Amino acid sequence: MVAPRLLWRYILRETLLHTLLGLFAITLLLVVQNLLRFLEDLVAAGVGLGALAQLSALILPAYVTYAIPTALLFGILISFGRMSADGEVVAMRSCGVSVPRLLPPAVALGAVAAALSAYMLFDVQPRARFAMRSLLHQLAGSLEVIEPGRFVQLGDRLLYVHALGDSSCPFQGVLIGDASGEDRSFYASARCGSFDGEKSGSELAFVLNDGSIHLRDPDPTRYRRIRFQTMRTSVDISSFIDKPPSSRDLKFSELLAAKRLAPDDPERVRLEGRSGTSLDVQIQRRLSFPFASLLLAVVAVPLGIRPVRAGRSMGALTAIGVMAAYWMLFSLGELAAERGVGPAWLGLWMPNVIVLALSIWLVRRIARTDS
Repeated sequence: MVAPRLLWRYILRETLLHTLLGLFAITLLLVVQNLLRFLEDLVAAGVGLGALAQLSALILPAYVTYAIPTALLFGILISFGRMSADGEVVAMRSCGVSVPRLLPPAVALGAVAAALSAYMLFDVQPRARFAMRSLLHQLAGSLEVIEPGRFVQLGDRLLYVHALGDSSCPFQGVLIGDASGEDRSFYASARCGSFDGEKSGSELAFVLNDGSIHLRDPDPTRYRRIRFQTMRTSVDISSFIDKPPSSRDLKFSELLAAKRLAPDDPERVRLEGRSGTSLDVQIQRRLSFPFASLLLAVVAVPLGIRPVRAGRSMGALTAIGVMAAYWMLFSLGELAAERGVGPAWLGLWMPNVIVLALSIWLVRRIARTDS
């Protein structure tokens, strides 16, 4: 008996619902986890809600790629686990619908998830990663520059912040010196300083309050000082934020173009770094990882069909265990490839081969119970 389309639509609808719920929860967890790493420092530095919202939007596509296979695995295990616990799978099998004939909805979702993962890895994620890193350097570059109690040389300017304060006075005891020319050298000192939110880019803009400007006069017997209540000034921090992209920031077409460069080309040497394998690793990584969604979808069906006594919560626990095992294998393979232990294709495709062999074994094992 061939499984009717009505049954397939029912399985597809159930699985898709749980997959979307899992995708939302896992993506939200990843975004919040990574945003919290630098949220406290950015808020303390006076970064506005608009910049934080922009940063969150850039983090989303950077991490949703990794949430797709996990969410699909979660959705299939939960859906088939519920149907198994409610006796629906037993009813289907008693009507002559074997387990292999329940695979098409899962395979279809796996193929869609694989295509979406490939698109994200090939194009969306690199662009989002590069934009996120640029934004973080612009926002957090100031935090790297400002070291309370230490003088920092930035080109021709010298920056000193005595201590960090509260929201009314973020920086206490600010001194900015300029020695770009003998006739134009000066330094400005202020009791309080803060960031000027209206400026961005490669300049760190300050608003100084209650201070004075000390100017060097050509006549050594004279001294000039100008007091001010409020002054706006900026310091060039391009050396901190203008960093070249790495191989992780390149789109797939750009990776292939870099791979075609001569081995001694300076651009390829910079991208490959010390290991000499980063381009191969990135290419094979983006080719192999999308297949995880398809293979995990197949292996999830026999894992989801379990005895009633296993309980409804077993699907979530199984999803965590399977995905943790896959990520461990994938990470070990990537680490081995980066260190040159073996070819990049071997380390990054081996987890897929193992999952494929496991899925074939599980499907054949559970299919024998139908005969």
